[in-house]
Amino acid sequence: MANKLIALTAETTVRADEITRVWVSNDGDVTILHMTGGTDDEKDASLLARLLEVIRRPAAGGNKYDYHRWAVEVPGVTEAYVYPLRRGYGTVDVVIVANNSMPSEDTIKAVQAHIDEERPVTAKNTLVLAPEEVVTDVSVKVKLSGLSLDEAKKQIRVAITDYFNRLAPGEIAVLKQIGGSITNIVGVIDYDFIKPTGNIVPVVDKTRVQWIRLGTVAVDNLS
Repeated sequence: MANKLIALTAETTVRADEITRVWVSNDGDVTILHMTGGTDDEKDASLLARLLEVIRRPAAGGNKYDYHRWAVEVPGVTEAYVYPLRRGYGTVDVVIVANNSMPSEDTIKAVQAHIDEERPVTAKNTLVLAPEEVVTDVSVKVKLSGLSLDEAKKQIRVAITDYFNRLAPGEIAVLKQIGGSITNIVGVIDYDFIKPTGNIVPVVDKTRVQWIRLGTVAVDNLS
């Protein structure tokens, strides 16, 4: 089999059978086992945001901002959502994500260990977990003026993807807001959703925090 060069980012997925060996040399083969949960190198903006958080919200004996800071200090975590008292008095739950995707099990364990080291002894129990993804397909018909259907499909897909990417775990996907992202596109003068038919409400309880994610996007002409 010919040598294969693969450029890896946080979104790269490589099957375990694609490469079988790793040689450290200038002209050797490189084989990578199946990997998930990776993240790209931290950007300057992300580092600045963490620094500003430390300045604006200094350590305060274990409040929700402390837990957020402890979580994002761990490599691989790009955002964290803190739920105090979700399982009762003295409990704190921390939901983590990696590059707007699911964290690996190793990352979850690393965050749990780091928070257990940092949290005050008075905290009875802290649980670090990944959100539970709930995939939602979107199908919409649109009335257009001065915009082709093909171009409308591209712009609507981008707009809806951006809306869903900004949803935090546990946050409701509001149908009118999704519709608003469509009507903001020049050339779309009306729309009618086939699905979903209402707000998508995630389950947030003592055992899970659901995260509304975008599935397929279908766009057709509105008669």
